[in-house]
Amino acid sequence: MNATSPTAPQRHVQFRLPFPRSITGVWIFAVGIILLVMLGVQILSGIVLAMFYVPTADSAFDSIVHIMRAVRQGELVRNLHAIGASLFFFACYLHIFRAMYYNVYRKPYLKMWAISVTLYVLLMITAFLGYSLIWGQKSYWAATVITSFARAIPFVGDTLYTFFVGGYAPGTPMLGRFYVLHFIIPFAIVAMTIWHVRTVQSAFAHAMKKTFTARESQRLLFDFRVTERDALKLTLFLMLFAWFLFFAPHYLSSADNFIPADPTVTPAVVAPEWYFLPFFSILRCFPNELAGIAAMCASVLIFYLLPWLDTSRARFRHYSKWIKLGFWIWVGNVFFLGWLGSKALVGPDLLDGLSNDDGWIRAASQLSTLIYFAWFLLVMPCRRLLEKQD
Repeated sequence: MNATSPTAPQRHVQFRLPFPRSITGVWIFAVGIILLVMLGVQILSGIVLAMFYVPTADSAFDSIVHIMRAVRQGELVRNLHAIGASLFFFACYLHIFRAMYYNVYRKPYLKMWAISVTLYVLLMITAFLGYSLIWGQKSYWAATVITSFARAIPFVGDTLYTFFVGGYAPGTPMLGRFYVLHFIIPFAIVAMTIWHVRTVQSAFAHAMKKTFTARESQRLLFDFRVTERDALKLTLFLMLFAWFLFFAPHYLSSADNFIPADPTVTPAVVAPEWYFLPFFSILRCFPNELAGIAAMCASVLIFYLLPWLDTSRARFRHYSKWIKLGFWIWVGNVFFLGWLGSKALVGPDLLDGLSNDDGWIRAASQLSTLIYFAWFLLVMPCRRLLEKQD
């Protein structure tokens, strides 16, 4: 055997795809391979669950109980899907925060960023639809509250509500439609994921000033060097996944969702899963429903505008320490918004003061929402004044 043969494949692998410093430096934030693995877990477990799920108001909850009690390994598959959704979003938020911290939304990453935001929107829609299918007490009322906000949209609100709910209140027609959409949208997510991977390759190549031939581009759909570098963090993440799966399978679930949906009993706190709580907090903190819908949609869609809201063209070594500090304050504020979303909405509006005998959750939610948007609309346009431009 040739003495140089063990090193030849390594040189070939390293040649295949260049990497920016932002990927190789803070390795814990480069979680693309984790998201790919979790997407596969969600799709495969979802297909199995779809074989036994019954999308009717009378049988939806019972069919999930049947899966967990009567289907062989059904409880494992169901917990795999439920816990996988939470950890999927956990990895997704790490991915987003990393991209925002290193400004991976400027040229040549514009297309990659737009596709990433679209993927996130599709994931949110899919997760909300799947959460509603549980038809437990918490998921039923969360779906009821969210769909009822559609009525506040001028001109088309009642039509949209009727289209999604299929009647005067959530029931079997809504479950059937949510079930079909929850099954179909993941195919669009897979297609968008493949497109996203290809745009990552081309963006990295452009950033590192490397040109790939047509043959090399065809071979670069999944690169081995990414897998080698991500093996450690993927293993640690799967260990976390396994701990939840085998030792705390219901830790991330709400106790109310183990109760069948009852339209006559309203839970003390109506809230979605933890990964929706920041946006839910923004949605409900406004007295006007239309303003709440507009603010919630804007809180997600504003990520599309981030490349143009950020006026700075500084590289990472020239990032202002105040901007870095402001970013982590913004991240902490997002977590605070999520905590507020899990609490009952009590107290007066922000203009009436935070201190009140009735509570302060509403005022704090409104203040936190202002901080959320201030990062995009005030700090980002002004950061050019604080940084040395490259």
